[in-house]
Amino acid sequence: MSWIVRTKSEAYRLRSAGRIEVEQAGPLHHGDAMLEWGSVTKTVTARIAELLDREGSINLSAPVSELLPETGLPREVDVRSLAEHTSGLPRLPKGMIRTAADARDPYAKYTTERFDSDVLPDISEQMRGPVGSFEYSNLGYAVLTRVLEVATGHDWWTLAERHVFTPLGVTDVSIHPDPNNVPVLLTWAGRACKQWKLSGPFVGAGGLHGTFDALERYATARAQQTPGEKPFGWMDDGDQYWHDGGTLDHAAFVGVSHDGSKVVTVHTLGYDEGQVNKTAVRLKRNACGASATNRWSSYWPRS
Repeated sequence: MSWIVRTKSEAYRLRSAGRIEVEQAGPLHHGDAMLEWGSVTKTVTARIAELLDREGSINLSAPVSELLPETGLPREVDVRSLAEHTSGLPRLPKGMIRTAADARDPYAKYTTERFDSDVLPDISEQMRGPVGSFEYSNLGYAVLTRVLEVATGHDWWTLAERHVFTPLGVTDVSIHPDPNNVPVLLTWAGRACKQWKLSGPFVGAGGLHGTFDALERYATARAQQTPGEKPFGWMDDGDQYWHDGGTLDHAAFVGVSHDGSKVVTVHTLGYDEGQVNKTAVRLKRNACGASATNRWSSYWPRS
């Protein structure tokens, strides 16, 4: 939507060995602005699943149909395949956009009740690819969110606070931020641009808000938990673990070098999709040298 947005804003930071090497905060990124993290939220959901597996509350190898029998999914679709985008489920549910209201806010109608009644019962009919093949899926992460909630009896936010954010000491995150702290983008006519509302199970696919500092602290702390090991649910470009995400006008990127020494954090407001990745690539090249490969710019999973 960048062509109708009056004021765009970009924030980024490159930290090396704990020291800030480069940073910038655009006009809408100052203070305690609560920013949409988009699909970076998925890394939190994956971490919850990983920890619940370790404590025995779920089994990553368990068929999804054992936990959500109404799905009728084949047994080879296990919990791990949802987290790794190898379940064979499509990016989005069938019939997601049927009305003009759906087009303006495609995720808003999916309360937990509606997701359970309208999506889960015929989800096996929506499988597109063979199980084991990578296909980025917001739908898969919504199903994973329901798996975690049903298995524990707790909502996604309770699980995220308990298992991820509190242990990492990351605050200033929310799925229901104070509207006064969320940046408002304006059109050239002066009207506020309405943002998407990710509700119900899609919260676990892309519904987090947080400050820019919280985004960076989360990426740094998460990498330090498993130094040298790929964090579950993250991408790997060969020398850096990363994830990105975009909603309507917000986009986020976090990247951490394999040894945990370098952290790239970027957030944009009002830019074209892909801008956040271009900035991340530039910062990576600053940190790693001009020969650094570019595997991010062609990958853009919008929430």
